[in-house]
Amino acid sequence: MFGVSVMEKRQRELDTWVASKVRGNLGYTYIRLYADAPSWVRDVAVNRFGKGTVFLPPEQSRPRAA
Repeated sequence: MFGVSVMEKRQRELDTWVASKVRGNLGYTYIRLYADAPSWVRDVAVNRFGKGTVFLPPEQSRPRAA
């Protein structure tokens, strides 16, 4: 049985930490993370979206699950 790597788990979890994402017309991706996002989220975002990733300042914490 093969386990799922830590990087694969983080790739799946990335979207839960992204408050907003917009792809610009010059190849840049503008991302706003939630204020309480762990430090690894930035690295995973750059790995997924490339060097043209621009991080906008966070505005709020991630909403709590109901």
